[in-house]
Amino acid sequence: MMQAILLSTSRKYGMNKKPEPAEHKKMNMKKHLNGFLLGVSITLLLAFKGTNFTPNASTAEVNKIEDFYVFTDSKPVMPFDSLGAIELGFVTDTQYESIRNSLIKKSRNKFPNANGLIMKFDKKGVDKCTVIRIN
Repeated sequence: MMQAILLSTSRKYGMNKKPEPAEHKKMNMKKHLNGFLLGVSITLLLAFKGTNFTPNASTAEVNKIEDFYVFTDSKPVMPFDSLGAIELGFVTDTQYESIRNSLIKKSRNKFPNANGLIMKFDKKGVDKCTVIRIN
């Protein structure tokens, strides 16, 4: 008797009714949309996860001399703008410090907004440096 009452009540209120095709499509679309949103959320979380810099054998700290970051036979890891090049012609003193200081002085005069040098020394030719602005 109780089953008959429950069966008639469920039919009356549409509880055991199969979904109509339009309702079935909406339910399917919601499942796909929820899956898509979950995938996008996970992708965004992984994409914006902070990356840790791990030093390796080629990692070093650069010296700052007279407000210039001096890179010798190396380049900065951070983005930078190349402002121009400075060449050092005939040098009376062949010591590294005097050459470096001459390049810094010339760079400061020619490029007042510079804050770094990438120096390249050549035994047979002209010593050069690229003047940079580290962003």
